[in-house]
Amino acid sequence: MGLRWKYKDGYISSESPPLELYGFVYELTLKDGKKYIGKRAFWSKTKKQLTKREVEAMENKRLKKWKYIVKESKWRSYTSSSKVFGSRDVVEKRIIRLCKDKISLTYWEMAEMIKQEVLFDDNYLNENLLGKFYKGKVSNG
Repeated sequence: MGLRWKYKDGYISSESPPLELYGFVYELTLKDGKKYIGKRAFWSKTKKQLTKREVEAMENKRLKKWKYIVKESKWRSYTSSSKVFGSRDVVEKRIIRLCKDKISLTYWEMAEMIKQEVLFDDNYLNENLLGKFYKGKVSNG
C-alpha cells in the first residue's frame, strides 16, 4: 500500500467513505517540494446496458434499456491525472476538504487554488483554473 491520505490530525480510514460524500479537494507535496492542488471523487458512476433477460422482464418496453452502476473509485491510490507530474515522487497526500456534491467539489478546488495563488507561485505545478485561466496569461496586479 502506498501513501495514505492525511486528513486533519490523522489519516482517513481505510473503510469505504459514506455515500453522502462525493469527493475531496487535495494537496500533493512532491519530493522536490513542489505542490499540486486537485479534486477527486470517491465514487464513479457508469452507464451499463441491461441484459437481454432484464429487458425481457420489463413490463414497459419503452423504458430505458440501461442503468447506472455506482462503485467506489480508486481514490486511495490516486495521485493525479495532471501531465506535469512526469516521474516526480509524491511524499505527502493531504485532504483539504470533503464535499457532498460535484458542484461543491469543483467550487472548493477552485477556491483553494485562488487562495494559494497557484498561477503566480512557482512552487505549485497547477497550470490553470477550470481550463479558463492559465499560468502566465493572468496578470498579477
